[in-house]
Amino acid sequence: MAKDEKKKFKKKWIIIPVVIFVVIAVACFFTQNMGKAKTTGYPVTAGEAKQTTLREVVSIKGNVEGSEKAEIQSTQAAEVKAVYVDEGDRVKKGQLLATLDSGDLNEQYAKAQITVAESKRKYEDAKLLYEQGALAENDYLVAKAAYDSDVLSLGTYDFDKVNITSPIDGTVTRVNVTVGSNSNDTTDNKSMFVIEDLQHLQLKVKVSEYDISKIQVGQKVTITADVLGEGTATGIVAKIAPSGETKDGTTSEKVIPVDIDIKDSEGKLIAGVTAKAEILIHEKTDTLAVPVDAILEDVNDGADYVFVIKKSKLQKVPVELGIEGDFDSEIITDKIKVGDQVVLSPNYDLTDGMEVTVSDPNAM
Repeated sequence: MAKDEKKKFKKKWIIIPVVIFVVIAVACFFTQNMGKAKTTGYPVTAGEAKQTTLREVVSIKGNVEGSEKAEIQSTQAAEVKAVYVDEGDRVKKGQLLATLDSGDLNEQYAKAQITVAESKRKYEDAKLLYEQGALAENDYLVAKAAYDSDVLSLGTYDFDKVNITSPIDGTVTRVNVTVGSNSNDTTDNKSMFVIEDLQHLQLKVKVSEYDISKIQVGQKVTITADVLGEGTATGIVAKIAPSGETKDGTTSEKVIPVDIDIKDSEGKLIAGVTAKAEILIHEKTDTLAVPVDAILEDVNDGADYVFVIKKSKLQKVPVELGIEGDFDSEIITDKIKVGDQVVLSPNYDLTDGMEVTVSDPNAM
């Protein structure tokens, strides 16, 4: 190749990169300026109106317990002579759980019998003298009252008190006494025995006073717990307490105890564990909904509105709210259709007819 041709070839390769650079720079300039021209509207983020199923629930944690529970204590302070059950045993109502030493009771009863015999003798003597006119009526009545009182006292000695029995059918969940110990000297000062009906479990929850108006007997409940893994159990609201109680010492909020009958747990739920209840308040299928944060309450009239985006301009649409789920809220209006864009997190700077530009929330 001749020298002149080589020089021309080199110049071409020098010129070509320069031209490419200029073209790219010009393209970038126009692209940026065109973008600026397009983003003249008020920047907003948008969601979409959709047809969906909404569920309004009240979620609350509580403890699983037997539907019936008996904590058994003795009014008799005596030595435990025998214990007949272990934890986990099934028992029937009236079944013997333990017996206490009746030695002291026998001695006390014998003394009471002597007292009754003596007061009876005095009463009979007083009666005879009164009938003969040798004793004042008041003295006779005093002797009679003393005898009647001693007879009543004798009747209070119930030897069944040394026989500790179960008041319900159920399962022994706690045994806090041992042979040789005193009936009132139990483990951690707890009841001698705890009997629970584990065939019918309940979830005991305490619902806030702010939610209790939504709760009704018979409502369906979905139950989750660690012991259930990925599974769930079902339940029904069975009982609502007639009065509230203080939530804790740090707030004035009141809570109301609610019992939930557990209907189907496949035997995996056990008494004593914590579980979470989702009480179904309302459910609606195939309803028009928008994201919850698309709703704006007007400061002037208190009405609820949604800003719909039509051809880059806002249309302020009044709506009536229905069921509110975790993320979406039902809206009742004929001016919004499925698929319409709605402004998310609207503020009071937005006005009807305003031009807007939808921003990518992921780029913000």
